[in-house]
Amino acid sequence: MLLNRRLFLAGLIQTAAAAQVSAPPSLDFRKLLPRRVSRRSVFRQKDYMVWCSSVVQTPDGVCHMYFSRWPLALGHLSWVSHSEIAYATAPRPEGPFTFRSVALPARGAGCWDGHMTHNPCVIAHDGKFYLYYTGNHGPDDWRPNVKATEAGWWVHRNHQRIGVAVADHPSGPWTRFDKPLLDTPEYGQGIIGVPCVTARPDGGFLLVYKTLAPGEGNFGGGVVHYPAVASSPLGPFVRHPRPMVDKSKIFHRHFDFHIDDHVEWYQRDRYYAIVKDHDAPYLTEYGKCLYLMESPDGLDWKIAPNPLVTQFALDWDDGTHQEFERLEMPKLFMDKGRPRVLYLAALPKDDPAQHSFNIAIPLRS
Repeated sequence: MLLNRRLFLAGLIQTAAAAQVSAPPSLDFRKLLPRRVSRRSVFRQKDYMVWCSSVVQTPDGVCHMYFSRWPLALGHLSWVSHSEIAYATAPRPEGPFTFRSVALPARGAGCWDGHMTHNPCVIAHDGKFYLYYTGNHGPDDWRPNVKATEAGWWVHRNHQRIGVAVADHPSGPWTRFDKPLLDTPEYGQGIIGVPCVTARPDGGFLLVYKTLAPGEGNFGGGVVHYPAVASSPLGPFVRHPRPMVDKSKIFHRHFDFHIDDHVEWYQRDRYYAIVKDHDAPYLTEYGKCLYLMESPDGLDWKIAPNPLVTQFALDWDDGTHQEFERLEMPKLFMDKGRPRVLYLAALPKDDPAQHSFNIAIPLRS
């Protein structure tokens, strides 16, 4: 009997070991990045701050990019009050992109997204295109080219909500809705923004977004990110009870940002996410950076075995090295189930004008 039990346990161990060997290894995203990034990867506009992009391709091969922009003269922080989602096209997902129009302009007072649209995320499903975004409205004294007051800035910030627009073609016209897709109180407090939506392999949709954990003050219990799922791209989305990351449980102190800015996708046998960590102490040894997380179901997340994606610096193909105050808002173009292009928003450290731009980085196969 004892011998049989030992043989049985040995068989279980061998089976478990075989399962571990056969399971695909976790992704090492750094190996996908080129050693040097082409200067031709940059998309910028002369008189505008350019930020956060999302790209979809139509059967004719045309790539359609949506990006955020606002007047350069108003400064970086005016994203919260004056951003609009614009539209550009290219023959390839890595560009070069040509500006076409403003896709989601300000609708004016009285609309939940009347003064600002930001953070585009576009997907195609069943012959239609869904453009998810952050929108808000501010005080009654809002003006198109006038910087918000400090008090007005917080009004805009705290009115952020997530919406979705629908079109039959990426060039529009886009149908917008009278109410946000996600709103308080069941989704969070203070802010609800930065949507990223991806189709689930077993059907339905995963949406991950940013909000504030319960607490007092402008940051509450800190900026957190929650996953939510729905059977339709129009929702309703049901929020998972736990955030992706809760640094307070690890370090036993308050954080303004547990993580920030993100993109999620499904590859091979699991979900991955690239997220930003910029509130010390950090979750990885790499300090302020973009790092990789993974999840079996898109709901419960952990740091991936190979966490580093990039720190806030790039080497260009002209031999120069550049550091950034911000290198964030990751999005991906997927090709046959694999990441093909990584899109990032960049704010250089060495630019007195703080003129931001987007970067489209072709990835290795």
